Amino acid sequence: MRLPNPTLCGVLALVIWSTSIAFTRTLSEKLGPATLLGVCFSAGGLLGLSFEWLRHGRIRALFPRPAWPYLLVGGPCFVGYCLGYAFSLAIAPDRQVTMQLGVVNYTWPGLTVISLMLMLNYRARWGMLVPGLLCGCLGVVFSMAGSISPGAFVASIGRNAAAFALMVGSAVCWAVYSGAARKFAPRGGANGVPLFSLAVGALFLAVKLASGERSEWSMSLVLPGAYYSVFVVASAYGLWDIAMQRGRAVLLATLSYLLPLFSTLFAGWYLREPVGWHLLAGASLLILGAVLCNSGVQRR
Repeated sequence: MRLPNPTLCGVLALVIWSTSIAFTRTLSEKLGPATLLGVCFSAGGLLGLSFEWLRHGRIRALFPRPAWPYLLVGGPCFVGYCLGYAFSLAIAPDRQVTMQLGVVNYTWPGLTVISLMLMLNYRARWGMLVPGLLCGCLGVVFSMAGSISPGAFVASIGRNAAAFALMVGSAVCWAVYSGAARKFAPRGGANGVPLFSLAVGALFLAVKLASGERSEWSMSLVLPGAYYSVFVVASAYGLWDIAMQRGRAVLLATLSYLLPLFSTLFAGWYLREPVGWHLLAGASLLILGAVLCNSGVQRR
């Protein structure tokens, strides 16, 4: 079976991720964050490894020779991203803050542009790149604060400092992971996402057992859980890895700025929360930042 264009794989991953924040919140409310990640990432990792084995007869990232730079740099960043992302959303006090944190997560496109530029020695057009990054940051400020008022912005950070710090750390980890996937890409298109997913799943299952986290299982969680395991974990992360290795990485990083708009609208509909004008204004600024950033990075 021949895979589609690598850049198209990245676009498809972005579409799937636009739905992930809403499902993360609703599933973690019933199952708990550790159970959610433990079960869904373990299931997604096993699915990915099964597909890899059926298609190639081996795990290419490990055999015949392990891709050590890719595994040792990408693995910890992948796990760190998942830790920060999940626990940030889990400790959010309400669903409106969840939507704000979701947009904060999308500082990673700008960070990824910087990561790719540093790792791959791209040339920056600072007159375009700096305004683009500033537009992206301003868009995040609008979305985080829920108001243009600086006082409201500071108050929002103060009330939820731990959640915002975790989400920022998560974004940094993902930016580094995306750059590492390109710089240290294994030969033959090997994909380490199933291995990384299993590591995340095992870690959070251990956290669940150690903490005694309680879960409320019901039939209503089967379809969202299956969607999260198959599409968000096994499919989207794998597709993004393929795109970063062989696709137009900078273009995809800047296209990722479109995610806040679609993610916010989907989460508002799915969680039945009002979508404030400030979130849409922030997303619009992020889109402008994407255009400028894409014009601000060139291959040497």
